[in-house]
Amino acid sequence: IYAVQDNAILNILGDQFYQEAIEHCRSYNARLCAERSVRLPFLDSQTGVAQNNCYIWMERRHRGPGLTSGQMYTYPARCWRKKRRLQPAGDPQLHLCEFKLGEFLSP
Repeated sequence: IYAVQDNAILNILGDQFYQEAIEHCRSYNARLCAERSVRLPFLDSQTGVAQNNCYIWMERRHRGPGLTSGQMYTYPARCWRKKRRLQPAGDPQLHLCEFKLGEFLSP
């Protein structure tokens, strides 16, 4: 009987500990994202890639109850969509080199 009660208490304390750990992770990630968004965009010196803000973190309001056994929370599915690229005609720095054959062919 004591072993069953101890396991039940550990399960309850484990769930509470897990919920608190998730909340601490959420608040840490929120602080980290807020701090990084102030410094963005920046050019990464290691890769030479411009780093922009990403929106991969879910807010607490998106969190729902677990749907299956052993699942504490669920989050809505969010499809990733690739951003549209600029057309070469839209950006003057990206335009293709234009050759005027008339200048080369005329005597």
